[in-house]
Amino acid sequence: MESKHKNALIGALLAVVFVMAVGYAAFAQKLNINGTATITSTWDIAFDQTKTSGAGVVDAVAGLSGAQVPTGSISYSDGHNATLSAELNQPGDTVTFTLTIENNGNISADLQTPVVQMAGDESDEALIAKKGNIQFTVTSPTPTTIGESDTATMTVKAEFISSAETVGTTKSASVNITVDAVQSN
Repeated sequence: MESKHKNALIGALLAVVFVMAVGYAAFAQKLNINGTATITSTWDIAFDQTKTSGAGVVDAVAGLSGAQVPTGSISYSDGHNATLSAELNQPGDTVTFTLTIENNGNISADLQTPVVQMAGDESDEALIAKKGNIQFTVTSPTPTTIGESDTATMTVKAEFISSAETVGTTKSASVNITVDAVQSN
C-alpha cells in the first residue's frame, strides 16, 4: 500500500510540475509586431483668408442722418483669428462682417463657440463685446458641423448703438474673433 501512495504522490508532483511548466511557458512568451503605418487624414479648419472686403463680406449702412458711411475691415492671422475693425460715425451706423470657415482637410469637424476679445470690453456676455457706444455682436457658425470641402459662415455686427444720446469720443473699435473646432464623431 505504501508503494501505491508513493506512486500517487510522485504522479501528483509530476502533474504539478507539468502544470507549472505549461503556465510558465504561456506567460514567458514574447510577442513581437513589426510594421509601418501611414496616416492619410488631414486636419485643416480655418477662416477663408481671401475674403477681406466687398459686398457680402463687409456691408456698411449709414445711421440716422446718413451723412457719412461707416467703414470696416478684416485681417487674419494664423487662419484661426480674425480682427475686425469698424469706424462708426453716428448712432444707427452698422457694419456687418461675414466670415467664412473652411474645412480644407478630410476629417469632419464640429465648430466651437467663437471666442470674442476686445481691449476695454465692457460687456459680460460671451458673444458680445462693447466699448463706449460701439457694440460687436457675434453669431455662432452655421452649420456647426462641416465635412471635407464644406464651409460655414458666421456674422459679426458692429453697431453704433442707436439709443446713444451723444456721439462721444469712441467712434472706432476692433474685436478679435477666434474659431476652433474638434473632430466630429
